[in-house]
Amino acid sequence: MTAPFDDWQLYFGKLLVGAITPLIASYTSIGLYLWMIHRQGLTFPDGMVMLQLMLLTTAHAVVMVSAAIVISVQSTSVKAANLLASFIVIPVAILMQGEAVMLFWGNETVLWLGIAGVVIIAVLLIRVGIAHFEREYLLGREIDTLNFKWIARTFWRNFTGGAASLRDWYARAVTVSLRRIFPAFLIMVVVAAVSLLLSYDWVMVNVSDTIAHASPEKIEKIEENIAELPDFSSMSGHLNASFLFLNNTRSMATIFLAGLTSFGVLGVMIYMLNIGLIGGVYALFKLLGVSPLPIFMAGILPHGIFEIPALMIGSAAVLYIGAVIVTPQTGKSMGEVILEMMADWAKLFVGVVVPLLAVAALIEAYVTPVILLRVLGGGMR
Repeated sequence: MTAPFDDWQLYFGKLLVGAITPLIASYTSIGLYLWMIHRQGLTFPDGMVMLQLMLLTTAHAVVMVSAAIVISVQSTSVKAANLLASFIVIPVAILMQGEAVMLFWGNETVLWLGIAGVVIIAVLLIRVGIAHFEREYLLGREIDTLNFKWIARTFWRNFTGGAASLRDWYARAVTVSLRRIFPAFLIMVVVAAVSLLLSYDWVMVNVSDTIAHASPEKIEKIEENIAELPDFSSMSGHLNASFLFLNNTRSMATIFLAGLTSFGVLGVMIYMLNIGLIGGVYALFKLLGVSPLPIFMAGILPHGIFEIPALMIGSAAVLYIGAVIVTPQTGKSMGEVILEMMADWAKLFVGVVVPLLAVAALIEAYVTPVILLRVLGGGMR
């Protein structure tokens, strides 16, 4: 308590002490491996690959130690801290297996992207650690237990916002949450535009080359496969609003869970893939000689005016949660912050996203097919 150091200095001291030992062991192992290669007269790995391996090793050590600190400071006993921190091993092991595949693949660009991703996660974890590493707060806490009543009470208080009725809840709680995520919503709009342009450009460049160099036999085979597709008019009566609604709701839940475990990064990536599909399919229609604009206006716009804003709002809430977690919250544990943010997301999900997805599913099942059939003249072919 009386040490002449700031909290961030103590945090970095803890980080360095935890990372130096495994890094020395890792570097020693790599050195022994290279020495054995030299003794046996084998070919040395490429210098760039070795550099990437060293950077990945360093980044992994920082990620694991910084994540362990973030988790351990939420506990008030050594046993609980060690138990919670041990859960880091499995995700990092899975990450390393994926990176091993990339090393064998030999694509340096993909490896650099992987390194950049690990470094970003490390920086975010360090930011979280600094934001929540307060020695007075940590030392002053009482021995805690898993208080389910407190968890439920805290979540419900933030979810309802003290509203007395449904109208009051929308006016006070939901509106406040929408204002909070508005900057993140604007970012999602920009990300959507970038995703559309990138996917459109990628398909126009890569798929057009594939079509240009395809043999007549392959082109004929593709045309036969397209001809075997069922007529759209026969499919329109089988679209189910409940299935569409549950599928879209499940996608939003996936974005939330992925974002919650990655400071919003994975959630935004899934969002980009969903939006990017529109640009990719638009470009594909254009390459096939079909006018895509009327089809997209009829096939996406009717339900898209509800579904796309719901997707943007849900993804913006996930991005906002990630930003808040890495922001210092004086006097609050990370558990309290996460509970409050989950309540915020739940408000928007229940009050805004679910109603929009329900309306979108009804329109997509019963209105969009009718409009699309008129545009297509009664069929896909």
